Amino acid sequence: MKDKLRSLASDTLVYGTSTIAQRFLTFMLTPLYTNYLTLSEAGDMQFLYSLIAFANILYSFGFEAAFLRYYRDGGDQKSVYTHSYLAIAGITGAVTFMLYLFSAPIADILSLESTNALWLTQLAIAIPFLDCFMLIPFARLRMERKPRVFAILKLFNVVVAVVLNIILVVWMKKGCEGVLVSSVIASFIGMAVFVPSVLRHLKFEWNADLFSDLTAFGLPTLPSGFSAMILQVADRPILKAFASTDAVALYSMNYRLGLPMLLMVSVFEQAWKPFYLSHANDDDPKPLFARVMTYFTVVSAVIFLVVSLFVQYIVQLPFPGGKFFNPVYWSGLGIVPVVTAAYYFNGLATNFATGLYITKRTRTLPLATGAAALTNVLMNIILIPAIGYMGAAYATLGAYMVSAVVMYLYSQREYPIAYEWQRVVMICGICCVEYALILLFGKALGGNAELILHIAAVPLFFALLLATNVFTVGERKAALSSMRKVLRR
Repeated sequence: MKDKLRSLASDTLVYGTSTIAQRFLTFMLTPLYTNYLTLSEAGDMQFLYSLIAFANILYSFGFEAAFLRYYRDGGDQKSVYTHSYLAIAGITGAVTFMLYLFSAPIADILSLESTNALWLTQLAIAIPFLDCFMLIPFARLRMERKPRVFAILKLFNVVVAVVLNIILVVWMKKGCEGVLVSSVIASFIGMAVFVPSVLRHLKFEWNADLFSDLTAFGLPTLPSGFSAMILQVADRPILKAFASTDAVALYSMNYRLGLPMLLMVSVFEQAWKPFYLSHANDDDPKPLFARVMTYFTVVSAVIFLVVSLFVQYIVQLPFPGGKFFNPVYWSGLGIVPVVTAAYYFNGLATNFATGLYITKRTRTLPLATGAAALTNVLMNIILIPAIGYMGAAYATLGAYMVSAVVMYLYSQREYPIAYEWQRVVMICGICCVEYALILLFGKALGGNAELILHIAAVPLFFALLLATNVFTVGERKAALSSMRKVLRR
């Protein structure tokens, strides 16, 4: 058992490190885009990528999930691979062909502001088509427990895209077209890398029963996938419809500055699931799970303060082409604290899902995602006409809050955990009050005094936690002991 858990932890570390590296490299394209794309180009690019995200869900048609379920189910693995791969390729090929036939009217409907709208639309159509050919090969690497190969190939694909962006966007000044061409080439190279592997695993024979089983399992997963994608990117198309392309650019680029909290939540999610599943059969593990959520809140509060208070200085750092963020985008910095807080509630939902996984009642998980997706759409439609892209940010926060609440209610029915709510509320309250006061007095003082206040935020936060007895005596002693060990080194 211990060997299996060590193996799982090792795989999780590889996947987690790979995910962080990929997202960091992708994030580093953001200052490049703000300095080398116009607002309208950036808005068109973000709008098209939001549509590509929906296409990727549609094109899988649930066969990726079905492949993961049936590949190790004692049947013919090559048949499962073949039927899944060719089904996705056939569906995607047919849809892509139709989209290309009608690409001109589609471009008119999309109302892109770039002059080469038709060409951009056709490039956007090509990206999910090429991506679909990598779904099953990557899924097979996961099922064969080859996380290092998986991570290397994923990272290679991202590096290729980043290098191509630098060449086409920075050196050749191709704008939005350069971004999309980079994705097309990177996806084509990624697909080509898998060709030898695909040919080895294909088995050209038809099994109607297997195809029926794969379809029956995969199709019901589509609504959940669409709900998750609506929660993540639906705000861009709605923002374009009710505001403007420039608003999409301002919102999307500043949204990316919430990356530190996103990374923390992502890494926590990678480590948390194997942790609680390995401790589920311990004697009374619930207090341990509750304590983890409390500590998760402390870490989240620190990240919130650092990101929200220092983002105004980060965007002013020098970067090739100008500043880290072009000053044109600074007016949208107000969404960063809202998005960062939204990611915290996403992390709470991950905490609350514990009971559902332990009791194997995961059928209720899509309800939380669906409720959050519906909330997101409705709040965007209501708030964007009134307050623009800030409305989209508040819609994201509201959606993740709904997701956390629904997840908590369902999980508590199946596996009640006495979370340390008094401590959690105190931590969040102290963080919010401190943040508001620092903003208030910082703006009044200005200059170096404001910077000093921001630097003092985290030490002051922990001082307030100690002064209000949020930390137990045991936690204080453990912290002091750890500090002494560090100082001795």
